[in-house]
Amino acid sequence: MNFSTAKQVRIVLGIAAVLAVLIFANRFKSSSGTLGTGETPTMPGMAGMNSGSEIIADVSRVEFLGAVFDKTKPPAAVARIILSDPKQTSSDSLKFALKWAEETSTFPLVSLIKSDLFEFHQQGKIEDVARDYIFLAAGTTENNTVRNFLFQQGKRWIDSGLKKSPKNMALRNALIVYQSEFANQPMMFLATLKESYSIDSNDVELNFIHLNLLKKSNQLEKAIKKCEKLVSLQPQNPYWLFEASDIFGQMGDSTNAKVYLDLAVKVQRNSKQN
Repeated sequence: MNFSTAKQVRIVLGIAAVLAVLIFANRFKSSSGTLGTGETPTMPGMAGMNSGSEIIADVSRVEFLGAVFDKTKPPAAVARIILSDPKQTSSDSLKFALKWAEETSTFPLVSLIKSDLFEFHQQGKIEDVARDYIFLAAGTTENNTVRNFLFQQGKRWIDSGLKKSPKNMALRNALIVYQSEFANQPMMFLATLKESYSIDSNDVELNFIHLNLLKKSNQLEKAIKKCEKLVSLQPQNPYWLFEASDIFGQMGDSTNAKVYLDLAVKVQRNSKQN
């Protein structure tokens, strides 16, 4: 792999990291809470959390599948596979059903089958299984049964993974999503965020979550500093410059908004040329 190709790969990976977070990060609501670098966080408003002390019952596999296929039905061959005991289902059969689910964009089923392949056939990675569930759940609003099952299963794998590797940032970021989007655990979410910073303050995904919190709580000057941090982490990713331009615009600073916009366009153009 030559230098320009390697550079392209790094850029693509950087953008992919951003896109992964976009599913959930924009769901945070505005609040009066604050969260600055090195500060003890206070509680911002959270989106998608269960109200009060409501406890949501565990959703069974059968209930989940019934909700997924409430309006459309899978082919008989696929139905036989997904309704069978996953412990007794062969890897080839699961892959057959997975191929159908991917081709039809039945993403909740994709997450379930990948989980079965990991649990019963040791195929895949626990981080991918947990994050598939959690990020899909965070973007699912139309069916609570499906959403609840995805979050519950994702949390199961998060707990399992963090028990073995408590500093795993991919799992910790997924935990932040679970705590803020599903569980009524605002203080635990903030504690997880702070602890995660102590483990890896340069984690891009974690910093992007922080950026969104700062924006939604109208802490725009701190948000600009967070954009600068992200630019330092990913200098070839124009997204952070576009973000800074947008924030300066919200602050009424048209001069800096244009400066950062021009920089973003330049970086984007250069990345395409390389």
